[in-house]
Amino acid sequence: MRQSYCVLICAVLLCGIFGCGGSASTPVTVIKTADGKVSYRQTIQPVLTDSCGGCHSAKRAKGGLNLSSYEGLMKGGATGASVIPGNADESQIIGSVERTKEPHMPPSFAGDMPTQGIAAMRQWINEGALDN
Repeated sequence: MRQSYCVLICAVLLCGIFGCGGSASTPVTVIKTADGKVSYRQTIQPVLTDSCGGCHSAKRAKGGLNLSSYEGLMKGGATGASVIPGNADESQIIGSVERTKEPHMPPSFAGDMPTQGIAAMRQWINEGALDN
């Protein structure tokens, strides 16, 4: 019992230090490119960095997933491809953050990805998941 509390406290402390997870109410600014599509660099990458960067960075690519770059996102990780361009419903990353596919991300102790971030990512994927 005491060991469980120690593990929980360590997880919470690490989350605070490494920034795992974001708040569902964290504001997300959706920036679009000249052609009206969601910008990966200005909208999606910041959401991924804020919500996922603590565990899925170049230094800590848990599950083999590095979300610190477009290339890493598109490569995917241990569960396969993270993004299926043009199909958000089948993309692993959407299923994970919406908690309809395993693994559920971010972990429950880390908070949810902002709902605006999920909507922007869903739109970006459906628009073709461009490196824009």
